[in-house]
Amino acid sequence: MRFLILFLLLFILPLNQAESHGYKFSETMEEMKDNIRIDIYPEYITIQYESEYFGQIAPHIRNMIDVNSDTILTKEEVSNFFTEYKISINKTLQNLPLLIGKDQFTINLVDIFASTLLTDSLLAPFRVGALFVVNDLKIEQGEHELVIDPKLLFQEGNHFIKMAKERVEFNNEQESAIGHYLQLTVFASEPLQFISTYPGRIKKDKKTVYIFGVFYDETILRINNSDYPKIRIKLKTPPAPK
Repeated sequence: MRFLILFLLLFILPLNQAESHGYKFSETMEEMKDNIRIDIYPEYITIQYESEYFGQIAPHIRNMIDVNSDTILTKEEVSNFFTEYKISINKTLQNLPLLIGKDQFTINLVDIFASTLLTDSLLAPFRVGALFVVNDLKIEQGEHELVIDPKLLFQEGNHFIKMAKERVEFNNEQESAIGHYLQLTVFASEPLQFISTYPGRIKKDKKTVYIFGVFYDETILRINNSDYPKIRIKLKTPPAPK
């Protein structure tokens, strides 16, 4: 296999339970952490990221932002970089739709922010939040299946790596050292309910799905060429009460 998966969405617990079982990232290695929240509504979906990047990728992202190389980031530099990132990743996402039944839907980045970026040191972990949306849904009464290719969920971090390799000589050796941690929580709004999930577990209220795992890849970008198991979540809209 081209990549090694130490934990592939096997421990189906919330993050606080995962930590109580003794596994924490060291925060000294080359690591990418994504906490992802997906909210499903009958008319749209929101996907929110809270991410932290440790190791060499963090200063390389800052170097991309610092266009005049004065080691001081400005609001204008940050705004310009995130505008470029938004345009670029949205083009990539056109080729990575999610499915509801047989219908394909493209997610789009609508907002990205890094509130501590202007005050952090150049070597500090890079912390970033992002909001993606899927519009123009119409989840009608009955059962439906949401299918997500995990490579779609990796794109936020992968796209920073892609840009760093193109702009600031982030190399294959550095890329191959990166571990990727992902926690995914999915919520169903009224009147939707979850029926089943693979992988993961559904909370008793049938409104919440928990999925998390730890990923190490020879190079995380090679996942795009791999036949990776899909995330499959079945949901339904119950009949209206009489």
